[in-house]
Amino acid sequence: MRQNDIVYCEMCGRPVRRRDARIVYIEGAKLILCPECYSKVVKRDVSSELTNLKTERKTPATSRARPKPRTSPRPKRNYIENVEVVPDYSERVRKARERLGWSQRVLAEAIGEGENVIKRIEAGRLTPSVDQARKLERVLNIKLLEPIVENSSLPQTFSNKFPTELTLGDIAALRKKKGS
Repeated sequence: MRQNDIVYCEMCGRPVRRRDARIVYIEGAKLILCPECYSKVVKRDVSSELTNLKTERKTPATSRARPKPRTSPRPKRNYIENVEVVPDYSERVRKARERLGWSQRVLAEAIGEGENVIKRIEAGRLTPSVDQARKLERVLNIKLLEPIVENSSLPQTFSNKFPTELTLGDIAALRKKKGS
């Protein structure tokens, strides 16, 4: 059995052959489960927390149930986020993945990205987007985003009067003041 053939159950952590693993969506989250955990989840399907359960296994067309449409769509993000990815993101991702004993493929499946994306992130050739960084933070339990801190080189009295950025006129006025 090759290393590529092994995945880990995201409920119990047990190693399982890829062909025996089941993929389940629970409230929009994709989970890879071992057959034992899968059977437990399917038994609980009638509970209110798992109403949107579906699997990627092929089923006859007559038994397929159509998913219910959402009554209220998620709000779109119409604002600029004031966060950025930390400079040492590649090292943090690699160390956290190795700490969990996961391969790059398992991590890629856990966040819904391709294996090459993970390889490029860990090599430092691809800076993850804010959404990718949030997924990595959640799955790996690490911190990849930090608030953007604006560095102001203005004197304290000037920045209190005018909280906006400098214009060319402001610079000319400052230079004129220094020259007088």
